[in-house]
Amino acid sequence: RRVLCRSALEPPTCTKQPDPNRPRGRGRPRGACITCTSGARQGTCSKKNVVYQLECRECGDMYVGETGRALETRVMEHNADARRKTAASPWGQHLHTRHPDVALSTQESVFSSVRILAKEADRARRKLREAIEIRSRQPAINISTGWSLLP
Repeated sequence: RRVLCRSALEPPTCTKQPDPNRPRGRGRPRGACITCTSGARQGTCSKKNVVYQLECRECGDMYVGETGRALETRVMEHNADARRKTAASPWGQHLHTRHPDVALSTQESVFSSVRILAKEADRARRKLREAIEIRSRQPAINISTGWSLLP
């Protein structure tokens, strides 16, 4: 019983946190988790079935999205789109139009914060929650408004 109580109080840890003895270079340490080093609580990166919010480190503009996969996977995809300035992606468009002079290395994150807004296992409910969050927060980076909501 004591073990169960103690383990329930301990926060989850990210398995990708860097070795503290390793020298730190420019940007995030090699092998470090972009999600956890962007201000998210430790262990947030492994959460699945979430609606999340990302904040641009350059200007503070927001993006709201949803994923059924591990949050870290989706955040890394967004970061890669931003780094490549992919025209078909909201983050690529944002960096291309708002921050054309910013060049990111593979070890740097464009996000100043990563937050989970909601956790919902059902895909339809998660999509609906994403649309509600987009409508209420009106993030500047989102291209799509998510599912259509009645007025």
